Amino acid sequence: MGLITLGIIVFALGFVMRGLHKQTKEQTDLRPASWAMTVIGLLMIVGGAIWGSVTIVPAGYSAVLMRFGAVQGQLNEGIHMIMPGVNSVELLEVRTQKEESTGTAASRDLQVVTTTVALNFRVDRSAVGKLYQNVGKEYKARIIDPTVQESIKVVTSKYTAEDLIRSRAQVKNEIEKEVTLRLAAYNLIVEPNGFSITNFDFSSEFNKAIEAKQVAQQEAEKQKYVLAKAELERQTAVAKAKGEAEAAKLNAEALKVVGGELVIAREWITKWDGQMPTVAGGNSFMIDLKGILDRAKKQ
Repeated sequence: MGLITLGIIVFALGFVMRGLHKQTKEQTDLRPASWAMTVIGLLMIVGGAIWGSVTIVPAGYSAVLMRFGAVQGQLNEGIHMIMPGVNSVELLEVRTQKEESTGTAASRDLQVVTTTVALNFRVDRSAVGKLYQNVGKEYKARIIDPTVQESIKVVTSKYTAEDLIRSRAQVKNEIEKEVTLRLAAYNLIVEPNGFSITNFDFSSEFNKAIEAKQVAQQEAEKQKYVLAKAELERQTAVAKAKGEAEAAKLNAEALKVVGGELVIAREWITKWDGQMPTVAGGNSFMIDLKGILDRAKKQ
């Protein structure tokens, strides 16, 4: 449109110079310049009209075709001819786009939770005209952000703050389902697996409470370990005492059956360190193993 305007100005200047030529002396010939400007002006007007009638829709976009500002249809990727001054176009991106939103809501136990999410979506290529007519090009601010925030509030209110952490995947699926359903009404499509929760942010008081609870749980686990260890040691001691009592009982039975000398000899041999006593007399004594064995055979 600017080229056409400039061509009209140049064309008009050609006529002005032709009029000036008639008012000047014969030695000043303005006719060549007048004709040149007239021709250039005509070429600029024609070229501007041709160029203004061509519109190019780049890859990844669709164009809304309008006539005097009213939506008439849409144009897909490629070169298209329109009527300059009558038709105009508005480009809308139909590739996958990313939008990050943050919503603050209250959980079921009235804890304040700030949720940050990322959404991958695209505009329905077949309905760009309808989207532009009903919403305009600011659909992110007008539709997507409010929809995400409202969906976060709806789902967050169903869970306690701790459940939001434990059931993160389930919460994510519910919010995604809510967002997908609401955006579909505006011809905005959520990509498969295109929704994710990037962060849960709780109040400082709740974070301190969670930290205290974790410390208490760790202490409880530690105490369980100490109690289990003490119980194991008790059971070991009981088993050892029972073993010693059983051994004592067996020794007592052995004393009755084979005689005390043989049992005492066995105990002495078991505990002997292999060293012969160097001093005789007093409480020291020597065991006559041969005699004990001979008496045991005669019994």
